[in-house]
Amino acid sequence: MEFCPKCGNELELRLCPGEENMIPFCTKCNEFRFPMFNVAICTALFNHDKTKLLMMKQYGRDKYSFLAGYVNKGEEAECALRREMMEEMKMQPDTSEFLYSAYFQKSNTLMLNFLTTVTDESLDGASPNEVDEVHWFNSYDEAYEAVIKGSLAERLLKTVKPFFYTK
Repeated sequence: MEFCPKCGNELELRLCPGEENMIPFCTKCNEFRFPMFNVAICTALFNHDKTKLLMMKQYGRDKYSFLAGYVNKGEEAECALRREMMEEMKMQPDTSEFLYSAYFQKSNTLMLNFLTTVTDESLDGASPNEVDEVHWFNSYDEAYEAVIKGSLAERLLKTVKPFFYTK
């Protein structure tokens, strides 16, 4: 960050008490400006008994990823999760559990990753404006073959592997 997001003044690096690194400082506002980033949610979405995992294709990709979306200013992550599920799939979460966060450098985004279950398995609500293709995977191996390799989605899939119930 080179300029103050509040007044536009050029920032200078200064030592901030309690910080180890130099932090951008606005001499006009007389305030430190900590680096900003986006925040988004991402969820591994299972059916109620965790025998199926929902994944989707978006943005013309040929591999699958998970339901995700940005957290709006003033919005809690859990609210963003419910909103994104409604916008993309017309689904309501039955349960949701925060798993971990992961930084995605490409879009300067902190991803908050969840495990979510739904009771309704219908795919009729998939928004054509948000989703190219959606699919319930019946096994971890099937999902792993379809996921974008080297992605945060692959990492989330590996994390939720122990939750995938197989008969």
